[in-house]
Amino acid sequence: MKTIEHLYLTVGTDPVSNYVVADFFLKSQESLKTIHFIHSAEDAVNNIQSTEPFAIHLKSVLDKKAGNVQILLHGIRIKDSFSIHTDVRNLLSDSQNLKNVHLDYSGGTKEMAFHSYEMFKDFFGSHISFSYYDSRRNRLKEYSGIEEPVESVFLGDKVEIDFADLFELHGYGIIPAEEQSGSVFSVEFFKEFLDALQEQSNFEDYLKWLEYFFDVYPDSKKMVPAAGKAQLSDLLPPEFPISKILEKTVFLKICKEMPDYSVLEEQNGEYYLKTEVSNKQTDKLAETRKYMVGRWFEKYVYLVLRENLFEKGLISSLDLNIMIQSATKNFEMDAAMIKGYAFFGISCTTDKTQSLCKSKGFEILHRTKQIAGDDSKAILVTFMNGENTAEVGADLGDLLEDRLLVLGREDLFPKEKFCQKIIDFLMPVSSGEVPILR
Repeated sequence: MKTIEHLYLTVGTDPVSNYVVADFFLKSQESLKTIHFIHSAEDAVNNIQSTEPFAIHLKSVLDKKAGNVQILLHGIRIKDSFSIHTDVRNLLSDSQNLKNVHLDYSGGTKEMAFHSYEMFKDFFGSHISFSYYDSRRNRLKEYSGIEEPVESVFLGDKVEIDFADLFELHGYGIIPAEEQSGSVFSVEFFKEFLDALQEQSNFEDYLKWLEYFFDVYPDSKKMVPAAGKAQLSDLLPPEFPISKILEKTVFLKICKEMPDYSVLEEQNGEYYLKTEVSNKQTDKLAETRKYMVGRWFEKYVYLVLRENLFEKGLISSLDLNIMIQSATKNFEMDAAMIKGYAFFGISCTTDKTQSLCKSKGFEILHRTKQIAGDDSKAILVTFMNGENTAEVGADLGDLLEDRLLVLGREDLFPKEKFCQKIIDFLMPVSSGEVPILR
């Protein structure tokens, strides 16, 4: 690509493409002096919303890495071709002496891109070059007119972004962990337990034991054992091989290190199930129940991904229980990951029913698109059987253009197969051969 000193980009409602192109040129063009974001101006009469907020977010994120490169914003009217021509001409009126100018017309409306291209070509002549970012293939295509096309540049491995900057592009922020009021049950605290569940036999035995757990603690609102259940051995009988693991890595660990959340009390070296619970303790014991019956699953999925994808460098960012905020609302995402600049939201549920899982599929894809743009993708991990998983995946895939991966209980093991399915889903944002886990 030619030397570029002045980069212009048209801005639409999905700022990720603008960020990717601008970041690439910042890294690859040492001669770059200015970056100009051309956004639409608000026109209430013609029901046209301004994309200036996205341009402002772009400037805020890119200013952190721009160094001496100046970033400027320009608003133009886009109600018709005359307005676009007039405003672009005015924008360029003081730029007659510029050389090595480049316009990337990936963002904005088609009319905005076309007429901007025409005006820039007429104004700069041989001193202008053009490009378009193909977000589906992650390639920057340099426009060569009637000449033989120039080979496109794959950007999937050349640009990266973190969660905070990606969310900021869309006007969202992350609530810091210390300000969250969520569960105290962390991945690291229960890592021994989560590690044990990565063995399929332990995982299956735990699910059998969980049905027994509901008999011991039938009240979902108050952790008081059923009549006749008094000792820890009544909760963890020896017929369940998982009982010893649970005793050491969960119940005694909670009792000794987080006593307020414990369902146990010690008497003369023996552990008994609490038969009386104060109102003050109820909420904390409810957290214990929530963890036992399902909240562990999202942490399990996160741990598997961390050890098999993130720590091996196959993804660039991974986080758990992300609290996202805007000016009007807050919401939580079970987990999320980024490969380069491609965002993947993750929703985990131990539910088995098609209707609820399908609803969660729509929700995670909506949230993912909301905070990361049109080209983001989502992953739904469920306890559905193979038949139901395939049906939900097919139904949602047809509607959502295969931007959602649906996995069921049969996909979890062996964990190498589970991770490989996710890697295969990442393939469109990768270059070269897809890694095979060993």
